[in-house]
Formats: sequence, structure tokens, C-alpha cells
Amino acid sequence: MDRYLTDAIQKDMEEKFILLAGPRQVGKTYLAKKILGQKGGKYYNWDLSENREQILNKAFLDDIFVVLDELHKYERWKGFLKGIYDQYHEKLKVLVTGSARLDVYRRGGDSLFGRYFLFHLHPFTLGELTNPGSFVQPEAIPFTIKEEGGGSALDKLWKWGGFPEPFTKGTKDFHKRWSLQRRELLIQQEIRDLTHIQHLSLVEHLMLLLPKRVGSPLSINSLAGDVQVASNTIRQWLDAFSRLYIVFTIPPFTKKIQRSIHKERKLYLWDWSQIEDEGARFENLVASHLWKGVQYWKDLGLGDYELFFLRDRDRREVDFCITKDRTPLFLVEAKMGETQVSESLSYFCNRLKVPGIQVVFKKGVHLKKERIQVVSADRWLGLLP
Repeated sequence: MDRYLTDAIQKDMEEKFILLAGPRQVGKTYLAKKILGQKGGKYYNWDLSENREQILNKAFLDDIFVVLDELHKYERWKGFLKGIYDQYHEKLKVLVTGSARLDVYRRGGDSLFGRYFLFHLHPFTLGELTNPGSFVQPEAIPFTIKEEGGGSALDKLWKWGGFPEPFTKGTKDFHKRWSLQRRELLIQQEIRDLTHIQHLSLVEHLMLLLPKRVGSPLSINSLAGDVQVASNTIRQWLDAFSRLYIVFTIPPFTKKIQRSIHKERKLYLWDWSQIEDEGARFENLVASHLWKGVQYWKDLGLGDYELFFLRDRDRREVDFCITKDRTPLFLVEAKMGETQVSESLSYFCNRLKVPGIQVVFKKGVHLKKERIQVVSADRWLGLLP
């Protein structure tokens, strides 16, 4: 199947180079080769020694379109691409795929500024599976409900996660083997190469602790005590996990919120199928759909969309707040089966004067109360990209 970014990438590569970032095994190479098959051109993988020599010798300059896979593993990849773009961009189209280091340039001077469009490829979500090619404007999402749900697709996402291979296979044994192999790959190759961390067994210990921290305020000190390393070390390792698309974190929204919590963040996994607790898994599944949505809208240039949560010192909390240009757009609360409107959701919707969605895993639900709709996940999550 065509991935949700295919058309946007094909359109934008006519203007600039394309950087495609995302987790390992999410389908970046598959998507790139799919476009390659339609456009014609050549594929080069930095991990292959013969391809590496061809890349460094610029053997691809006579091509019209090239895919440079894993180029971020070359220490001078940014300067390399800058030189190629400045001399050859009028005749050469380039798609670069990779994971962690494609986002590193944001931390310092961006030598590629004005020469690329960045896209983030996410795992499968309900919208991509049930509404391929359709698009609901972000501002319309809180007021739109699908007539029919995607119950079977949501059940598969719930059970196997959104990474293409285990989702497609759909068996318990394969999912378990794939999960173990992915963890070993991330620890033994990606984390080691990116961070030069020596204590990989402790890194694995931290990784195994995180599924039970999903959706709760993230306590660095508590994790440091469990792993028995310094708090700064935990921060560095979590930063590496974020850069490798193992986890993502969302901050609290503080503007216009009296007595708000300012510092604590909430953590979620890119692969929610690793979470055993049902409530936490569902919250992570909803978080992943929203996270994919805000990154997709930003990648397309539709606006500065961001994902937050709400919490004040009076213990009122709402799981998610989607903003545009730092202004709340709508709120989302995730519940397994509770159809009574959350008091915190009602409070914050009225205070911020925005609509709210209480999305529940239970099927066949659609209620409306003032600013808030209570709706089944299979009928609402499909509106997101």
C-alpha cells in the first residue's frame, strides 16, 4: 500500500531535497523505493561498502532522482548535501532517509536551511488504514464524526501496534520475536553508535521500565534510583531515546492556565504494543495518533501545531491539548469505557473556550454535551492522518 506521505513527497521533491525521518522499521526504505519505482532512478545505501564509495565519489550525479539511505551515518552528511544541492539541484532530485541524526541539525546552525523539506514517517494509524488519501482540516476535527467505525483495523492496531511488519503478520509469536529483535537492534547498534554509551545493559534496563511510566508525570529521579545511575545520565539516555524515535514526550500547556504545572512532561512510546496496562496502552495509542497529526500538519506547512497536556495544582488534568500558534484548538481525553464527561475536561474546555473530545475504546458511543463530544475511538481516530 502507498504510505500517507507519498503524494506530498513527490510534489515537494520538485522544489527541494527531501529528508525523510522516522523510527527504524517504520517503512522509510519501502516508501523511498516505491517512489523510486514510479520516478525511475537509483538507490544507494550508506551501510553497503560499494554504495558508500559511490556516494562519496558522487557517482549519482548523472541520475535524475536518487535515494540516499542512512546517509546520516556519514559525519559530514550536511555539508555533503549542501554542496550537491548548490551545484546540481536544478536537475537532480534527492530523497534522504534516516533516523536520529536527521533531526540533529536543529540543535545548531542549519547549513541546509532553504534547501530541504523535512517529513516524519509514523507507524500505521486508523486514518491511514481506513481513509487513505482523505484529509480533514485540523480545525474541523473536533466537530466531525464518521458514520462508520474502523473497528477491525483499530483492534489490530491495539493488539500489534502500528509498525508495518508485525501489523501485517498479525500473530503473537511473530510480534514477540519482532519486538525482541527490534530492542536488540536499537540497543546494540543505534544507541551504541549514536551515544557511545558503554553500559548497554543499564540502557536496556531503563527501556524495560518505560512502558509502566507511560501517561504519568515523568520522574527523572525515580528512574535514576531504579537504574542506579545519576539523574543527568537518565536525561541523556532519554534524549537519545527521543532522537531514535523510541519515545516521545509532551510538555504541559501553561498559557492562560492558573496554578499550572510547568516542568513535568509525559512520556509515550512509538510502539504502544509493548504496554501491558490497558488504560495506559489506549492513552498511548491516542497520543500517537495526535502526535502523528501535529507533525504531519507541520510538515505540510499548515501551521505551527503542537501537542500538550493540561494539569493544574488542584489535580485537574486533561490528557491532550492540541494548539495552533500556541493557542488551544481542542482538547482530548482518553478513556477505556467511561462515557460520563470528565469534570476536568469540562472545566478546561469552558475555561479555554474550546471544544473537547472524550474518546473511548468502547464501541458504539456518540454523545454530546455542550462543548464536548463523547465518541468511540473507531469513529473518531480515523479523522486524524
